[in-house]
Amino acid sequence: MKTRFLRMIIAFLMLIISMSINAQGHYNGGSFNTNDYFIPSASGWVFSMYYSYSNMNYYNNSGEKSDVIEISQNPPFSVELDQKVKTHSIIPMISYFGKNKILNARWGVLALPMLNNPNANIALDFYSEQSLVGSQEINLNSFGFGDFYLQPIWLTWEKDKFSTTFSYGLWLPTGKYKTNSTDNVGLGYLSHNLRVMGRYRPKDNISLSAGLTYEINNKQKDSDFKEAPHLTSDFGVSYNFTMGHELGFFGFGTWQMGNDEGEKAVLDKDQIYGLGIYGSYWFIPGKIGVLSRFTNNFGAKNRFGGASFQVGINYLLF
Repeated sequence: MKTRFLRMIIAFLMLIISMSINAQGHYNGGSFNTNDYFIPSASGWVFSMYYSYSNMNYYNNSGEKSDVIEISQNPPFSVELDQKVKTHSIIPMISYFGKNKILNARWGVLALPMLNNPNANIALDFYSEQSLVGSQEINLNSFGFGDFYLQPIWLTWEKDKFSTTFSYGLWLPTGKYKTNSTDNVGLGYLSHNLRVMGRYRPKDNISLSAGLTYEINNKQKDSDFKEAPHLTSDFGVSYNFTMGHELGFFGFGTWQMGNDEGEKAVLDKDQIYGLGIYGSYWFIPGKIGVLSRFTNNFGAKNRFGGASFQVGINYLLF
């Protein structure tokens, strides 16, 4: 029971980081490790602290690295941008896994604040705004409280070797956002995440998972802009050693569904793919552990893509 609980805890790092690195909208694929979409059988609290670093470049509609974003064709308009969007984030996290069951499912909740620089999706939002503000440059060195993720609905059903999970989360626009500002650290709109995942365990120490996340975005504060929905497919495989240590691989693909709305809508639809590896080690099994993770993107179109690295520590109380 404890081992399964430990496996779950490890990848909240993914949630924190992946959602905030290189997505349009808030959510980015590969946000969890293979087992960490699922509520464990043990109940209790998890307190975590993570650090994330990412290095992103912009890729155009042909999938080539570019210094130009095409905003519209009629009238023709494009803007130049700075490459190498480097982001540093500090992310505390609190989660709780409940006792008993709801609808015959295990349940949990998650709260995720963060401190960060303007990340790649904030940079893209800024550059798309340049038709309004001229030739200003974004301040990538600004730092502050970012948007806040809350996952109030999280249910997992399990039978034999199969598990299914459903969750609903929302990104609250708590990070600083002001139209035309050069030092925003939030996106200025609410996002809704709906996720369904499945898992199969051919053996107790091997897990395979796959599923879909659909993100819907509200209209941005003080503007007519509305980011299009995105669909993300996540998959992964993991192997658990004795004492709960874990090694895993994961991948994802994200596609824009529909068109952006508003004056600063980017002309073409975006997409991105990624692969990564993670590992965890528990100094005190069931109590204190650390995790590191590396993700590399490819096939990016009309968005920022690149590499990211994360490291974190988890403390369990259950």
